[in-house]
Amino acid sequence: MNALAGSASPVPSLLAHYTPPPGVYDETVNAAGEVREPWRAFIQGLDELGPADLQRRWELAQRQVTRDGFTFNPYEQDVGSSRPWVLDAMPLLLREQEWSEIEAGLAQRARLFDLILRDLFGPQQLLQDQLLPPEALFAHPAYYPSYHGLHMGDHGFLQLYAADIARSPDGQWWVVSDRSRAPFGLGYVLENRIVTSRMLPTQFRQCKVERLASFFITLKESLRQQAPRFKDNPRVAIWTSGPSSRAYFEDAYLARYLGYQLVEGGDLAVRENRVMLKTLGGLLPVEVIFRRLNDDDCDPVELDGNSVNGVAGLLEVVRGGNVSLANPLGSRLVESPLFMSFLPSICRHLLGEELRMPSVATWWCGDKQGLSYVLEHLDELMIRKAFRMMDDVPLRPSLMTQADRQLLVEALKARPQDYVGQQTITRSTTPVWSQQAAVPWSLALRSFLVRKDDDFLALPGGLARVASDPLILEQTMTTGERSQDVWILSDEAIEEVTLLTPPGQTIALRRSGAELPSRVADHLFWLGRNVERSEGSARLLRTIFNSVTGEREYGPELNLLLQALADQGQIDSDFGDPSGTGTVPNVEVMLPQAIFDTQRPKSLRFSIMQCVRLVSIVRDRVAIDAWRIIHRLDEASRRPLVDVQEVIELLDRVILDLAAFSGLASESMTRTQGWRFLDLGRRVERAWQTSMLLRSTLTHIAEDEVAVLESVMQTADSIMTYRSRYLATVQPAAVLDLLITDETNPRSIGSQLAAIAAHVDELPRDGQQAVRSPEQRLALSLLNAVRLAEVHELALATQYGQREALDRLLKRLCDQLPKLSDAMSSRFLIHAGLPRHFGISADPDSGLPTGLPQL
Repeated sequence: MNALAGSASPVPSLLAHYTPPPGVYDETVNAAGEVREPWRAFIQGLDELGPADLQRRWELAQRQVTRDGFTFNPYEQDVGSSRPWVLDAMPLLLREQEWSEIEAGLAQRARLFDLILRDLFGPQQLLQDQLLPPEALFAHPAYYPSYHGLHMGDHGFLQLYAADIARSPDGQWWVVSDRSRAPFGLGYVLENRIVTSRMLPTQFRQCKVERLASFFITLKESLRQQAPRFKDNPRVAIWTSGPSSRAYFEDAYLARYLGYQLVEGGDLAVRENRVMLKTLGGLLPVEVIFRRLNDDDCDPVELDGNSVNGVAGLLEVVRGGNVSLANPLGSRLVESPLFMSFLPSICRHLLGEELRMPSVATWWCGDKQGLSYVLEHLDELMIRKAFRMMDDVPLRPSLMTQADRQLLVEALKARPQDYVGQQTITRSTTPVWSQQAAVPWSLALRSFLVRKDDDFLALPGGLARVASDPLILEQTMTTGERSQDVWILSDEAIEEVTLLTPPGQTIALRRSGAELPSRVADHLFWLGRNVERSEGSARLLRTIFNSVTGEREYGPELNLLLQALADQGQIDSDFGDPSGTGTVPNVEVMLPQAIFDTQRPKSLRFSIMQCVRLVSIVRDRVAIDAWRIIHRLDEASRRPLVDVQEVIELLDRVILDLAAFSGLASESMTRTQGWRFLDLGRRVERAWQTSMLLRSTLTHIAEDEVAVLESVMQTADSIMTYRSRYLATVQPAAVLDLLITDETNPRSIGSQLAAIAAHVDELPRDGQQAVRSPEQRLALSLLNAVRLAEVHELALATQYGQREALDRLLKRLCDQLPKLSDAMSSRFLIHAGLPRHFGISADPDSGLPTGLPQL
């Protein structure tokens, strides 16, 4: 490449060594090596930035992606499936005129699939006219007779459609695959746009890039029109498969962006032929479900009986016209490659026109001629499953061993109806940033379309994946070495659009609270408990490390503090003297190992891992800064440390970061039930931990009582308050007053119990109930026990050095606080209406229900 097209200016340094492979269409330069028109100004702008500045911006952008947690399957429950989302520094540029042609071709395709689905689950005229083989429907593994008769509305069958497209060497776009169930990638498109526009703000404005918001406005309007009732403001829910799904991050992202409720199957129930959302305040009707899970997972009664994500009786509600699904059940059938063989003739039959954008050439082996062609040209084709159930990697016979190739031939002959042969794809290339210059990588592009009245509107952008090896792009949407933002360059000035309510349109004012799903309240409650557990553990550990690294020799407080650790389950109960010789353990070795022990449910590292799991599940409910705090803490605590100073530094960071989290929760969350359950979890855990700490250290008079009292106050973050009141005089009664009964001290047990009682009084309940609920009585009982306690009596010891009154009070607190937690869980958080004699409670380490009956 020697010059820009139509210009004598020198080659930009960015493309100085840019050499696309021969025989491949390149998005940026033509066959003569000249930069294509839409790229000229953009490349020139990047060249003015310089390689160093572009590299710096890209690194900052990638750190933002990491902070935002853009990964697949972020909890790493499936080893190897979680990976960071790598966004390239360079976007893909397409002119508006070319994009309009792509949109027209894909909109036609979406209309065609809509008509096909209507026919297959209706009159089945395509089967009668032999335009489709019966196997296309009845042999499909995902076909259920129950799908018939579900779609009864006047609105279209498909609401959302996506196509994976590729450009051939002659510049023609081809459809590689179709997605009609719940197309994956919209959330990542949004994040790509946000990050790239911040990384290259000047270029973004100068290139007049089409905005994405108009597409999502149309999506919201399309979903609204589907509502069987309350069309002005229907309740729309995004139905996710849950945290283990690779799409969960995107589901939560879309729920936050669109303003919809994110629900799982357990949040929904069928009552009186309506789909209801189970909330703290009762059951609320759902009008539209934007589903993100497989068709056969939706109803265990009529579809897959093994589904754990479905809602029993859902199909009957759909038949009754009382809820709408987008996309409707059964829509996944047309994703199968088998349909590509028949689309041209079906298009002529149904629409009276040719396909505007062709599919990659496909031969169905269930047809004798198709099988014959595939066997004769085996080395020139890819072999795919005819019916798409998951993203299987296509087979390339030309790359197989002779033995594997023979096995494939035998499989094709034995069950030809299960396979298709497809033309191999020679993908176009596009520039990808590589530190000092751009290099050509292969491109895969996914385009999204949404229904708009009787037609479809394309997202002015898309999800671009790039890889140095084009074979990688033929696998799943989670493959590809990087992603790119897609810029559609307009010829006109860009009109700003927003999802906010238009000016002049009045909405009803409200202050919601009880509409919180019980599952979400449960996760927030246990997030609060694990956040407080992590902070309390870090404070106790820091006090111990400061004790063993200070000037004075090991004092009697060390064994008592270690006993507190053991009582809380952070170390073994025989920590002090496993050999019976009376020796003190090597704390500098033992404690770092215990801190990072992921197999110990009460270890600091395990508690932080639980915080990560829970905050990721409720990320649509918490501020992004709160989410970042927890994940930053997770990154800092992953590598086990052995050096004491490094461990102390980590403990300081844990305490500081979790204090920041608590501050965000206090100052940023509205006082709805979500905040209430988060704070309830924190208060219950803090009260329990402080009770355990005091019972382990102060129920017996120690040899050096002052050192023990000071260490306990240091752990409870109350020593400054004590010294401001009593200076250097340390007495047990004053300490116990500060840490137990003084409700002005936000760290005291009394303060926690007062907050708990106030929260419990505000929880939803029957307004006609005349007596207090069990959790109210229990909370009030514990609060009154502390308020009525005589501090001097608590501090009084027997002749054997035991503080019996203090031990009785603390034992009651340690026993009753978990019961209070269980009482709230069984009443509000386990929203299944199961009888209490099942003994349902929550696991103290994970917050998950236990004691469920075996059905």
